[in-house]
Amino acid sequence: MSEKLEKQDQEYILSVSQFAKLCGTTRDTLRFYYEQNIITPRVDPYNGYHYYSPSQISSFFFIHTMRQAGCSIKEISEIIHNSSREKIEKLVNSKILDMQKELYLINKKISALHLGMWILGKYEQHRNGSPFIDEIPEISVSKTIIRDKENAYHTADIAGDISIHLSKATPEASLSSFPSGVTISYDDLIKKHYVYNSITTLSFLPADNIDTFYLPGNLAVCCYQDDSSKDIEKTYKKIVSFIKKNNLKATSDLYVISLINLYEKEKQHTYFKYMLICVEPEA
Repeated sequence: MSEKLEKQDQEYILSVSQFAKLCGTTRDTLRFYYEQNIITPRVDPYNGYHYYSPSQISSFFFIHTMRQAGCSIKEISEIIHNSSREKIEKLVNSKILDMQKELYLINKKISALHLGMWILGKYEQHRNGSPFIDEIPEISVSKTIIRDKENAYHTADIAGDISIHLSKATPEASLSSFPSGVTISYDDLIKKHYVYNSITTLSFLPADNIDTFYLPGNLAVCCYQDDSSKDIEKTYKKIVSFIKKNNLKATSDLYVISLINLYEKEKQHTYFKYMLICVEPEA
């Protein structure tokens, strides 16, 4: 054996168990990688034992990272043995794009849950059907205009519009399907003409496309309403009266969001409505 080969062999000082422990992996994984010829130990010709070099630790974590990025063993083998720089960059960039899409979807789900919990957060602090002023965070909105507004009094009247709205909630879209609801224009509230004019979804994600926009401010008149109550029209009147009494100016429609009641155990499997309308002080 040449002096160069002897020196290389001397670098292979880690047993399989030692190398596995350093890399936080298993002997079975190392055996699999060896069989696939993507990380190769030195095999002692006398006893058949496998030994790894400390320099192969970086190779293991490269393979591990590519596996986590969704690369197959075949793709990794191609990178190691046959790929050009251009092919490697193309593959890595495609995996980065896939992970960015996955991250976006995860963030969308997290945002929806955060918003749902924020709506629930003050539920127990306010009486049913009693409006209150609240500072709200920055919220973006996606909406679908109801086609037959003059006959949109109940959910059953707008089933087709709801279907159209929710069909926009594709995995790639910024629109989520939760939490969703309806809106009533402030002019209709004043006229006591309680018809829905749009289907909406609220979000903590940025309003980053033409289908989304931000609520116009961080001050709102809000109200919780038991969904089983038949006094919803009385609550609408209370909201209008509250706005006028406090010398406020409505700057948005009234948003009506339905959520499952998670707090009152005696009302399991019931729902409540969370209502908000953006306001500002009268000039």
